[in-house]
Amino acid sequence: MSQLQTPRHTATRTFLRVAGLLLGATGLVFLIIGLASFFAAFGGDGPPRLFWCCWVGMPLLFVGSVLCRFGFMGAVARYTAAEQVPVAAAAISDLASGTQDAVRTVSRAVAEGVREAQSDAKSCGCSKNGACQDTPDRGH
Repeated sequence: MSQLQTPRHTATRTFLRVAGLLLGATGLVFLIIGLASFFAAFGGDGPPRLFWCCWVGMPLLFVGSVLCRFGFMGAVARYTAAEQVPVAAAAISDLASGTQDAVRTVSRAVAEGVREAQSDAKSCGCSKNGACQDTPDRGH
């Protein structure tokens, strides 16, 4: 078991999945009944008698979908990672091979700059650590 998972992790995930599917299906049935009653009223069957089912069905469908989203979050994340990681790895590999020459050029330029700075400091001869001191007799 991962350190991030609690001892009841599997049971909680199962509850979220089952409760989400049941609430979502119940909400969908209520919503269909309410909408059918509403549209049947346009056919001359009188006022919609079961339209209240829409007001019950919509919240149930919402809560069910939220529970399912949390219950299936790990499975969706694993699927997404399995789809994206190979693409990202290939892109990084292509990027690395395509930029090798540029990295070498920048590295050479930096190394030359460092060598030049070190030789300038040593040629000054002002002190042992290479730090130049502004003194009138040295002309700096």
